[in-house]
Amino acid sequence: MENEKRHIWFLIAIALVFCAVLIGYNIFFVKEPQAIVIETDISASDSDTPQSLEEGYIVPTAKVNINTASAEQLDEELEGIGPSLAQRIVSYRDANGPFTDIEQIKNVSGIGDKKFEAIKDNITVS
Repeated sequence: MENEKRHIWFLIAIALVFCAVLIGYNIFFVKEPQAIVIETDISASDSDTPQSLEEGYIVPTAKVNINTASAEQLDEELEGIGPSLAQRIVSYRDANGPFTDIEQIKNVSGIGDKKFEAIKDNITVS
């Protein structure tokens, strides 16, 4: 009986030491996550201000160049533009030359005023 009590106290002591080591490790050796700042070279006009998620966090907004983007890029980067519409944009560009103004994208079949309003802030022809 006395032996069993010693074993129990011994196991409790080992558990306490293990907890102390674990807590000490977390306090002294685990660093808090640091914010990573990525500098980008995105030229933006006055109307293109970055969107702030929280105080101290800024997400740069890059525009898709509809004169150079592939169909895959248009599909992935422009909301509401699926693979077939992206291919129509590329086909229109190949047949008619580069866009000189973003509003010319409305000449592509399937892009009307509503779709243009949804993507106009995310596209450029520069």
